[in-house]
Amino acid sequence: MPNDCWNSITVTGSQDDIDNFVKNELKDIPEWALHMKERGKRGIFFDIWSRWTVNTEWLEGLVKKYPSIWIKNFWSVIEDGAAGIWIGSKDGIKTLEWDEPCIRDGDKIFRNFDIY
Repeated sequence: MPNDCWNSITVTGSQDDIDNFVKNELKDIPEWALHMKERGKRGIFFDIWSRWTVNTEWLEGLVKKYPSIWIKNFWSVIEDGAAGIWIGSKDGIKTLEWDEPCIRDGDKIFRNFDIY
């Protein structure tokens, strides 16, 4: 079974590109793997699941397919602590990755804190 990678994605662009993006790209995503947060005429904010890590191939394809869009994807693989941000538009792509504390180590990290 793959590790879960959750992607928190913001997409902005022309109304036509946003409408087409929603209609064409999100229609076949299972309900459990897509959490719509907010939608406007020229933007959308949602969480989407992917296997193991961020799906850069899909994101790069979106930038080519919808010329006006700008995408910001903050992603995290909780099981192994990998995380990063992917930003793309017609002007190029920028990425940054880092390691976060692994959820399996949470007991070691947080057991000495009394929050109550």
